[in-house]
Amino acid sequence: MVETSKKYCISCGQEKPISEFLRRTGRRESQNSRRGTCKRCRQAGTSISTRGQVAETLSISAPHHTGRAKWTRKKRQPTSYHRQSPNNENSIVRADDIRPTARGVVRMRGRSDTGRRWYEEIDPQQAKVLVKEGAAIIINPYTIRMVYSSKEFRRFILMRDHHTCHYCGGSGDTIDHLLPRAKGGYTTPANCVCACLTCNQQKGNLTTEQFMKYLFMQSQDIMEG
Repeated sequence: MVETSKKYCISCGQEKPISEFLRRTGRRESQNSRRGTCKRCRQAGTSISTRGQVAETLSISAPHHTGRAKWTRKKRQPTSYHRQSPNNENSIVRADDIRPTARGVVRMRGRSDTGRRWYEEIDPQQAKVLVKEGAAIIINPYTIRMVYSSKEFRRFILMRDHHTCHYCGGSGDTIDHLLPRAKGGYTTPANCVCACLTCNQQKGNLTTEQFMKYLFMQSQDIMEG
């Protein structure tokens, strides 16, 4: 190896001999492959994000380089998109910020009851509804992630409603959709309630208003009879 070869350190921004950098290992290993941070910066416990602190610690200036010392070593992580500060209203990510990909879909991710990851492409309008009704969160403008698995969602609804039927007030252990899925409803916390098995079966594909009217008429028939 030629010792006169030099390389820019991505932490302090200085050009140093190639021998000041550790060799790479694994699949990226070759005769001249070296890591991006020099040995001195590694010993100081620095990182890419602390370039100014490195210059101050080492008592050196960090000149600007337009060549190889660019901060493009690591890609931005889209998971930081929904972690913006809620104190600023302009920084809060809303469902209307969701945008479709070039294929006209939104990517949806989640986990099964066994912990296995799954992936699906859905309509942008459906993605916005899932976010607005609390079933999903935004990862980036093109991707959402479901908050609950099937078992977690059922447990959450039953505990939220204290195992009480939404319609008759009795003990409930099933989940019912206020707006039936056959009529465009989704499985979200805002659209699902706890219900007993009898009310769930009687309601079927009726809307809440239709079913409550049915229960009222049934109670009137019992009183008259």
